[in-house]
Amino acid sequence: MSVLFRVELYVKNIEDSLAFYKDIIGLELYGRNERCLRFNYDCFSLLLTSDEVLKKDHYFNKQLSTSMKGSGFEFIIVVESIEAVYERCMNHRYPIIDEIETYSWDMRGFKVADPDGYFIRVTSG
Repeated sequence: MSVLFRVELYVKNIEDSLAFYKDIIGLELYGRNERCLRFNYDCFSLLLTSDEVLKKDHYFNKQLSTSMKGSGFEFIIVVESIEAVYERCMNHRYPIIDEIETYSWDMRGFKVADPDGYFIRVTSG
C-alpha cells in the first residue's frame, strides 16, 4: 500500500509564499496555477493555496481572530544546509523565533515564521 502525506496551508499572497518556500527554504516547485502551489518530496506534498478560495462562512474565517495562522501547529522541514537557510531568512528579514540550537536528539534547528505567520522549524538532516 502506498501512502502519500499532504499538508495544505492557506496563504494571503501566493507570490510571497513561493519566494519563501522556494527561494529561502529551498523546496523544489512541482506545479502551480494562479491560486495554488505544490511542492513534492517522496511521499509528501506541501500545497499552498490562496485564502481567496475560502468562502466568507468557511470554518477558518470564522475561527481566526488574529492575522497569525496555524496556531498550535509546527511545520518541520529538514534541509541539507541549515546555515544557508538561516542566512537567507536573516538576509530577507523573516522573523527568527528561535536561533539555531542543537537538540537532545542530535539534530540542529531554528524556528522562523513564514509570510503568513505559520511556525516553521528548519532542521538539519
